[in-house]
Amino acid sequence: MNILLPRKFRLAGFILAFIGIVLGVIRFYFDIKLKIFDVKVFAVYSKYFETNYLSIISNHVSEELTALFLITGLFFICFSKEKDETESIQTIRLKSFLLTFYLNTAFILFSFLFIYGFVFIHILIINLFSPLIIFIIVFNWLKFKAKQKSKNNLSIS
Repeated sequence: MNILLPRKFRLAGFILAFIGIVLGVIRFYFDIKLKIFDVKVFAVYSKYFETNYLSIISNHVSEELTALFLITGLFFICFSKEKDETESIQTIRLKSFLLTFYLNTAFILFSFLFIYGFVFIHILIINLFSPLIIFIIVFNWLKFKAKQKSKNNLSIS
């Protein structure tokens, strides 16, 4: 059963992730809140100065758009087929998932033990993206190592 996205989603993923990074840099690094992102949105639940349920509220949506573009883009990159999706690539993909969960769990446990205050909230926000980023890094690293091993085996023969 093949449940991966078609390969063309990979390019869309890079474009969406790039847009998310640009929006994030504008909003969080330069601390710019562009007026174009001040809009009315439907909120299932909202609590600022007052609590709202199932209502239309005014909100600055740059943070939400940053997360939406970045998570969707990273998801597309992670779960789209490779050019040559072989059984060995699927094995590498599975190993990458396992390593990703080990590394991300270690990151979270470390954070619970040694990071406190508002910085911990930032860690939780980072954890929205970190499993996808870790997977991309680990998957590509394992593919690279497998390709190197294959080259070495061919040159020895």
